[in-house]
Amino acid sequence: MSIGGQPPATAGKVPVLDTVVESYRFVFANPGRFLALGWLPLLIAFSVNMVSDVRGEVGGGEDASVADWVAYVALEAGYWAMYAVFAVRWHRFYLLDERESVFSEFLAARNWRFLGYTLLLTFAPMVPMWVIVLISGFVSILPSIAASILLFVMFRFSLVLPGTAVDRPLGLGEAWHKMLGHTWRFIGAFFLVAIPAMFLIWIVSAILGQSLSGGITSGEPESMADVPVVTNAAIAIIGFLWTAAGITVLSKFYRHIVGGNTGEGGVVVGP
Repeated sequence: MSIGGQPPATAGKVPVLDTVVESYRFVFANPGRFLALGWLPLLIAFSVNMVSDVRGEVGGGEDASVADWVAYVALEAGYWAMYAVFAVRWHRFYLLDERESVFSEFLAARNWRFLGYTLLLTFAPMVPMWVIVLISGFVSILPSIAASILLFVMFRFSLVLPGTAVDRPLGLGEAWHKMLGHTWRFIGAFFLVAIPAMFLIWIVSAILGQSLSGGITSGEPESMADVPVVTNAAIAIIGFLWTAAGITVLSKFYRHIVGGNTGEGGVVVGP
């Protein structure tokens, strides 16, 4: 099964900086789709942040009740599930120009496969790192070296995600092979796309943190309840804008490497 567009054999190098800029431009050019697809994951992400703050207020989680832990785990599980739904929908929006609701085909098999690959690529590298830490100790440089290698490996498999989202799945071996020659560019784009979001989150945290301190010293305790809510809401929104831009970056790499029509919102043609 093949996808129309530029054959991978003749595809040149992906322009990293242009890809990052165009990805953010695509997100901000489609605020309606972002809100339509992201409102529920955003709400869950905000709830996770709020529950984390509550657990932190009771002693870093040590004195948290069983109900607090259950709520936190449930929200985390809900977040990962809704992230997968959002990511699949955003990949399909960019690559297929599909404009379905976030609840359309909510339980489709592609969503579960995408979630499985996401969890695999996110958490599988941690297992050997834990083993190395247990064997060599925390002071060893081996975990740092292993982290760099495992990070490279994780990114090398990334094409399985958009392939799964558009119902043209790639095996792990095929994804590994197709990413050959593009991995470091993708890693560079991945980290570059995070810089604006991290900078904004730092600014928001700094400004609202100062406001919180000002509220405490000026005898305005009612502001103390407002600032964490505003902070967590802002961080959730910024974080999801970053997420959408990162998904778009991966979609761009997928289109460039595997094939597909050029231009934003183009359609990946059938087999």
